[in-house]
Amino acid sequence: MSLRSSSGQRRPPSLRDVAELAGVSIKTVSNVVNDYPHVKDSTREKVREAILQVGYRPQVAARQLRTGASKMITLAVPSLAFSYFSDLAQHFIDEAQRRGQTVVLHSTSAGREAERTVLEGFDQAFGDGVIFNPLLLEEEHFARMQRTTQPTVFIGEHLPEQLPAGCDYVRIDNRAASFEATSHLLRAGRRRLAFIGKIDTVQGLQPHSSGTLRRDGFLAALREHGLPTDDVAIQAVAAWHRPDGFAGATALLERMPEVDGIVCGNDELAIGALAALRRRGRRVPEDVAVTGYDDTPDAPYSSPPLTTISPDKPALVRTVLDLLGERIQGHDGPPRLVDTPYSLVVRGSTPATAESTAAALSPADAPEKE
Repeated sequence: MSLRSSSGQRRPPSLRDVAELAGVSIKTVSNVVNDYPHVKDSTREKVREAILQVGYRPQVAARQLRTGASKMITLAVPSLAFSYFSDLAQHFIDEAQRRGQTVVLHSTSAGREAERTVLEGFDQAFGDGVIFNPLLLEEEHFARMQRTTQPTVFIGEHLPEQLPAGCDYVRIDNRAASFEATSHLLRAGRRRLAFIGKIDTVQGLQPHSSGTLRRDGFLAALREHGLPTDDVAIQAVAAWHRPDGFAGATALLERMPEVDGIVCGNDELAIGALAALRRRGRRVPEDVAVTGYDDTPDAPYSSPPLTTISPDKPALVRTVLDLLGERIQGHDGPPRLVDTPYSLVVRGSTPATAESTAAALSPADAPEKE
């Protein structure tokens, strides 16, 4: 078998080459490549062996023209420098592979225009649909849209609940989660609390931004426990990375040295805050308790291990891929809004409470009821 063109140049292997080596028709090879049923196992194995021998690789563009589906989806996130997004991306990749799909990762770290490009459908399609976590586009931008340009499922925050046609939205109730983290500190007896994570930009101050929602949950918990919120410490930061948490906690301790509990907007801020507290000689959790948000891979290994809100990432990923699959298959109903679960994971950065101690006990260890 020759893989040379008439000009003598090596050409890429084709379906015909595979068919000749396997001794089957081109149609049979196509059926195997596209994973169609009704091909005998022995024939399928023979074709796959021939594919390996000649080095044939299916052309995604050609398959998409024939079948209307590439089995590829795009995941667009703000930045893989955030450990939350890199961890979440791996969850999407793993689950998509189990479903026979491929995830194309796209970072919008270049800024607002990069997000606009995703929302407007790119210059060319990168697969059958898009999973998109916007961060910088204003909420009004989504409100003006009539319809997304391709099947889309939004994740994260920074989105109004009124969305254009052709999409769905999967999220975690940030306000409720932050309320629970703050309530945990209040149940532990902490009363001089502060929040680190406000961002004083147009995007950061939007009603549905992560910082706004998590701050609102923090304040709601204070009110629920009868504490004033008029002059509570809300510490602004430039961004949500570890150096910002360190700088924010340092500034907070300068103006509020009596603080005994800090609720941070995410784990990166919290890990930075822990470093600032160590630098100042403040013990955690004896002097100051600290909570994070996201349950990133570093959270259990911080010093001390970080109490944090843990989104149910597997549930979120499954829900997103289910909804996107339905959109790709032609579902054209109104936008669906789905809240997925979360939990508060109590570790060494906060004192144990009666509730967290009971939750940590296995059924065999739990005290018997009288």
